[in-house]
Amino acid sequence: MVRKLSISKPPSRRAPAYGANLLGKGRVCRDVTRAAPSVRLVSMTDAERDAALEQEAAEYAEAKARAGIWTRDEALNRSREEIRSLVGTRPADRGHEFFIGVDEAGRRVGWLWLGPVPSSDASPDTRWLFQIVVDAPRRGQGFGRGLLRAAEEHLRAAGRSELALNVFRWNTVAVALYTSSGYEIAFQDDKALEMRKRLRPA
Repeated sequence: MVRKLSISKPPSRRAPAYGANLLGKGRVCRDVTRAAPSVRLVSMTDAERDAALEQEAAEYAEAKARAGIWTRDEALNRSREEIRSLVGTRPADRGHEFFIGVDEAGRRVGWLWLGPVPSSDASPDTRWLFQIVVDAPRRGQGFGRGLLRAAEEHLRAAGRSELALNVFRWNTVAVALYTSSGYEIAFQDDKALEMRKRLRPA
């Protein structure tokens, strides 16, 4: 759902876009000051990616309906259509990456989705955080911050300079996490914020 959060697109001078970040429907980590545990990213299989996108479609639809952007009757179909328009049938060919996050013992903690910014005028060195989710049993342990940090490290290693995302205003847990992690508001409207962080010097 900022330049496109959620699926994450940006709010901005344009309509709010798909963007990141339900962070477990806003219940990822109540203690945003907690030190981040180590998280390692593992690429999803195609089957894992498809399951994650179906989960994402349902949660994105709920977020859009809650924000008053779509009606509940239309939300799920519109969510699926928007995701399909972003990733197509071969997401990797469009620059999308899907990862499962695992802890130091190799146990799953959640997943995330990175890709190109959904805007025609975006820099190719900027990536978009479409979604970051901490699995329900692992919430409240700092893994939201750990996943975010792992995403940033992955992008730095790939030579990317910036990570951007969209987050709904009502998701105060996610907003607090991003703010405390160094993200700044680039654009905003009454529904959502687009936030960005430089990953290396300009």
